[in-house]
Amino acid sequence: MPRRQNPLRRRSDSLRDWLPALLALSLSIAGALSILLGVHLYLVLRASADRQAEGLHRVVAVAASQPFQVAVGVGIATLDWTDATGKHAAQTSVPATTRPGDQVPILVDQNGVPRPAPPPAAQSTGTAAAYASAVFAGSVVLLTGGHAWARHALDRRAARAWEEEWALVEPRWNRRNPRG
Repeated sequence: MPRRQNPLRRRSDSLRDWLPALLALSLSIAGALSILLGVHLYLVLRASADRQAEGLHRVVAVAASQPFQVAVGVGIATLDWTDATGKHAAQTSVPATTRPGDQVPILVDQNGVPRPAPPPAAQSTGTAAAYASAVFAGSVVLLTGGHAWARHALDRRAARAWEEEWALVEPRWNRRNPRG
């Protein structure tokens, strides 16, 4: 950064020189904090998925009815299965293409109640990356907006100071100037 050796150099000029470095440092810190947020969120989501997976076991059920569609590619059907605790029947989501008699793998808890599969690692990664990216993008907007505002404020201050100094110097300068 330039030193303040020039007598015409004002404090606002020095501050203006430091603003890009301050912006770069702030953006670097925001990037690092966004990455840390993403990693933390990923770990929290994976721990939640692991807790959801505890006590679940996979069984192969047989579709006992034609599924009725509830969303694109997803239906609800009655499934029958037998495990160590006995015979069970329940309605749960299945692919919409399932037909009566098809075998469908499902996850059930200790009580034989069908449960949805915990989110896969790819979903946790995507969610964490999306949140971290959004936080970083918001930081970039705020920091660059603050940088622009600071430059504008410094420009206004410098213009006012120039006007004040010119008002003092101009009358003397015009008297020495033979054309004035």
